[in-house]
Amino acid sequence: MSDFVGTSVQNVTLKKQSDVVIKKVLATEAAVTIPDGTEGLKAGQVLITTDGGATFDVAAVDAEPNGILCDNLETSGPAEVLLLGVVREKYLEGLNASHKPHLFNNKIILR
Repeated sequence: MSDFVGTSVQNVTLKKQSDVVIKKVLATEAAVTIPDGTEGLKAGQVLITTDGGATFDVAAVDAEPNGILCDNLETSGPAEVLLLGVVREKYLEGLNASHKPHLFNNKIILR
């Protein structure tokens, strides 16, 4: 049930961009790679790029993340990635306490 957002069983929806992103200042469309053995990525996944924003991967626990996936993604390919803005921390996927300072340094504010 943690995959869903809603106030009652009759009003349950999949998590979407408007649930995660409070204010989008800067976003880009980039190739996002889904790890092997994963069915897909949900909006709010913490991402990292090492090539200047051309491609993004899921951020490991010890990584320095610099992006947040804005939309649900079922296969590797182009997707919108938040680079600068404000997000709801409780809806982020794969967030680790060690990620918070790096996201803040990259101007991604958690609420």
